[in-house]
Amino acid sequence: MVNDKRGRPWAAAFMACWLVFWFWHTWGYWEDDAYIHLEYARHVAQGQGFMFQGQLSNGDTSPAWVLMLAGIAGWAADWWLGGKLLTVLSLGFTLAVLWHFVRRLEADWPGEGAAASQAPWVLCLFVASPYFCYWAFSGMEALLAGGWLLAQALLLVPRRATPATVLGAALCMGVGPLLRPEFVLLFAVGGPFLLWQWHRLSAPWAPTRRWGLFVAAAVLLALPLACWSAYAMHAFGHVMPNTNAAKRAMPGEPVASRMVQVMALGYPGIYLAAAVLAGSALWAGARIRTARSGVPPLAWPVLLACGAILVFYVLNRTQVQTRYVTALAPALLAVGWVALARWAPPRARQMATVFTLLLGLSTSVLMAYPHLRNKVEGIERTHQLAEHIKATLPAGTRIAVYSIGQLGLELPEHVLVDVGGITQPAAVPYLMRGGAAVVVWARSQGATHYVWGSAPEPGSEALAEFTLGQTSWYLNPARYEERAYMRLWRLPEESTLAISPMP
Repeated sequence: MVNDKRGRPWAAAFMACWLVFWFWHTWGYWEDDAYIHLEYARHVAQGQGFMFQGQLSNGDTSPAWVLMLAGIAGWAADWWLGGKLLTVLSLGFTLAVLWHFVRRLEADWPGEGAAASQAPWVLCLFVASPYFCYWAFSGMEALLAGGWLLAQALLLVPRRATPATVLGAALCMGVGPLLRPEFVLLFAVGGPFLLWQWHRLSAPWAPTRRWGLFVAAAVLLALPLACWSAYAMHAFGHVMPNTNAAKRAMPGEPVASRMVQVMALGYPGIYLAAAVLAGSALWAGARIRTARSGVPPLAWPVLLACGAILVFYVLNRTQVQTRYVTALAPALLAVGWVALARWAPPRARQMATVFTLLLGLSTSVLMAYPHLRNKVEGIERTHQLAEHIKATLPAGTRIAVYSIGQLGLELPEHVLVDVGGITQPAAVPYLMRGGAAVVVWARSQGATHYVWGSAPEPGSEALAEFTLGQTSWYLNPARYEERAYMRLWRLPEESTLAISPMP
């Protein structure tokens, strides 16, 4: 067993200070998609099912997260406080599982290795990422999903198989698709590992006990998704969440290159580890500790899962978001850095680690800090817009909105027309056409007002205007000082827009 006692104190001190700072800095921040989670959770807590603004809608990709929000917010008696508490619990779970995963991986990976464990380094590299800082306390499920993937691998490839590990792995796999829909791919990835564990454990048993365990595991594996699918078919008429279409890339937009760029911006250490390993292999030829350095079984479930999910994103033309790669980053960083400790020269590994850590810290300060500051400002401005709407527009007014989360939660008496297609998938074909098509569709849904920066169509009248900071990702910190506009428009009574019929 490798010794990591020297690395623990400074790693723990760094992470404690770092996490407290970002928790304080993001206290006023809640991602707009997380407001969607809250709106669904509010209806679930009231016994009304998965509804957005009083309408049944399959617009939430993480029903498990919604159920947890509904439970913990009711216990905390405050939605905001309960949601923040859930993010803290998710953070603690993921970091603990990541630490345990790295330690197990090191113990199972034969070779010369390093004098100290890579666990403190992997945790520090992960929390130093700008994407981690952005999503850790955002109210989204990405961080928990990353820990869930690691926990599943630990249960699929345990040190000692027991009935508890078989049943735990089955349940973990079964709940996964309710946390992130693409985790349904882990059925195919983890299934062989689960069957092999069951076979080796139960081979000496009597048939009744052997097949009893098999049936119990099969039930735990299938029951969560089966229950949700039955509810979704009954409530919505389909199982696939609306966001599968709403989050697809626009026609002609590259998918694979965007995915590579998104991951490189937030987790460059993944690519750097691969590059150092490749360089070490070229430098040492076939002699790079090949005798006892085969990749251990524990690494394969996460590597295959990450590979399957990334391929799915490309084939599905998913517009990959920063939170998607955040769910995969802990596993890839863990395997990458343990591989460096086993296969790469110590000096190369040390340089890669220090460079990645400094890069993560600097990009977090230069990008994530102002980004989140502007996000908090945007939440304040959106609240002001909601108050203006409540004071000036009668209940029942139909307002076209792209970012529906916060306004949907704050305007229960008004009707939002979702031009982003998350809760109203009929908007997606028009969204893909862009421009005037979306406005024409919004009008067809009865929208008389529109929330957008510029005039949605000629003759629109601006009723309110709010300025806020930029919230895209920029390498140039000065871009975050630029101002953007959020305006409430009244659409003209007669539209001059015309589009060709939908095919």
